[in-house]
Amino acid sequence: MIIFILGVFIGIFSIWPGIISGNSRKCFYNILKDGSDGNVNFNTILQINPNYLLQIKNEKNIYFKILLIGDSCFRKF
Repeated sequence: MIIFILGVFIGIFSIWPGIISGNSRKCFYNILKDGSDGNVNFNTILQINPNYLLQIKNEKNIYFKILLIGDSCFRKF
């Protein structure tokens, strides 16, 4: 079981290396918190790369939307 949990953490860190950074997590939580009510501030939109904005808008699955938000926050350095 410990090997499985360790593998999950190593996998997440290898896919999203910025997850360790406090600023990246703050970006992720701010986007989720701001967009949860359906209204998004202009400052929040500026935090996301335009390519990700188009992909997030066109995606119907909520799980993939959260993955795209994670990509936009955790993969930038």
